[in-house]
Amino acid sequence: MIYEVISLNVGKPQTYKFGEQILHTGFVKKPAKDACFLTKTGFKEDGQADLKNHGGEEKALLMYSEDHYPYWKNLYKQNFTYPAFGENITVKGLTEKELYIGDVFKIGEAVIQVAQPRQPCYKIAVYHQLKDITAVVTNTGYSGYYFRVLQEGEVSNSDKLEKIEESYVKVTPFDIFECLFHDRENRDRMEEYRSIPALSANVKNTLSKRIRKLGG
Repeated sequence: MIYEVISLNVGKPQTYKFGEQILHTGFVKKPAKDACFLTKTGFKEDGQADLKNHGGEEKALLMYSEDHYPYWKNLYKQNFTYPAFGENITVKGLTEKELYIGDVFKIGEAVIQVAQPRQPCYKIAVYHQLKDITAVVTNTGYSGYYFRVLQEGEVSNSDKLEKIEESYVKVTPFDIFECLFHDRENRDRMEEYRSIPALSANVKNTLSKRIRKLGG
């Protein structure tokens, strides 16, 4: 299956003022005119300020579906321009429910694998100056998803995203997100999800900690 890349977005961490709040962040990205090189830890032209919660090999590339943009425009009665959610790739026709953890895609010269859902950050609210938007992202699951990089290479906004291998485990980023935020005491579900080979280690650790708290 082949999907259209709407926008390729990168940005190095900088200090910004949003309203009355000053924030040093890499959340603010802009569409790239030229090809960018995707490494194991992300695009060379990109970066994160908070390396404890962002970046690394399991969060090398953040993708967000263009399909969600009309929802946000209608909800807040304002325009949201790409990349409004800090995503590296804005993609058409591929929401959190339409791919599986472990799916492998080719984009440009790079090969990437779905690793986990994005867990919403307060910076979304600060950037847009909308106090409740992070909570709405959490409620809807319109959060985006992360990839690890299996093969490094150049990527441009004219490239297509092609699925080249589908995971045998039919668990979506939305399923994982729902378990993390809305079904937090479902032991059976957590046990199932933490056994998925391709799921990021940090998410597996979160699930394991919750299982232990339940008496596991």
